[in-house]
Amino acid sequence: MPLDASRRRLPGVPMTCAALVFAAMALAGCGSSGSHPPAANDEIPIVAAAGADVPYQFGTNPYGVAGGAFLAKAPMGSSTVVLDTASVGKICLRGTVEMVPTPADGSHPPYSDYWGLELGFNLNQGTDAVKNPWAVPVGVVGFWFTVEGPTIPPIRFKTTPTGKDPAAEQDSCALVYPMSGVRNDVLFTEMFVQCWDGPQGTGTTDVSAGLLDMGLQVAAATGVEYPLDFCVTHVGVVIN
Repeated sequence: MPLDASRRRLPGVPMTCAALVFAAMALAGCGSSGSHPPAANDEIPIVAAAGADVPYQFGTNPYGVAGGAFLAKAPMGSSTVVLDTASVGKICLRGTVEMVPTPADGSHPPYSDYWGLELGFNLNQGTDAVKNPWAVPVGVVGFWFTVEGPTIPPIRFKTTPTGKDPAAEQDSCALVYPMSGVRNDVLFTEMFVQCWDGPQGTGTTDVSAGLLDMGLQVAAATGVEYPLDFCVTHVGVVIN
């Protein structure tokens, strides 16, 4: 499956929360929490997808989630980040998201070129590769994920409600500071449009018309670079 160009977004402002507390990743995060082991019955398995650019997809699960993985990178500042396609049952990345340069003339930093990277999954993708809305089942109130590795940067956990355009910053996110091997629950009520813009962003997340995808973004910022070396090992849904 080709890289999903529709995920290219403009972060707009620096990831200030991440920059201030990068040294305190043990915190649950600005907009999400969760620290209990994954439960098998709410997990969505990561399986192989032979021949795809990002050779992973979601496996069979009782929630109707079906889709391939994608990796989108900014035009600048993320060229060293590589995907380890030899891993089985997990998706591994390593490299560095470089800092956004600050123009000497005081103009706005070029976030449109240095927005970082996103590793994600489509949620209802047919065999024709078309992204369709995934109707959120009754009782599902969010997603959870686990990452493992020696270098885990702050994460924007994201989802795109049906009809919203990530390129126009209309998708939703939550700021998360994961610890290796620890489950991170992200409720839909904890995800906001432009989540970097204050504790509740600029709008709430409406899942009533379904969701198109979910992903983990390492967002570039001014004044700090983000080395990374981690694997996404588990993904699932949070059930009320």
